[in-house]
Amino acid sequence: MSRSTRRPARSLQCTCFHFAEVEFPRVSQPRLVIEFREGFSLLLADEGAIPLAAEFIAAFRHHLARKGVRSCRVSPTAS
Repeated sequence: MSRSTRRPARSLQCTCFHFAEVEFPRVSQPRLVIEFREGFSLLLADEGAIPLAAEFIAAFRHHLARKGVRSCRVSPTAS
């Protein structure tokens, strides 16, 4: 029976290192969606966006009124 001789383990040698961007799935966060019957929606990231959304809605209603179109109304959707 022959005995095998073990060689001493060599340490691993680094051949390269670099930085890389890795994409991970994002965490889902709830968003407020305001839908209009005119066919567009506003997606609000958080409550900080509400004043800007309100300003946009007012400007859009004013634009529609100048064109003689009935003002849009926000219609709640069932959840």
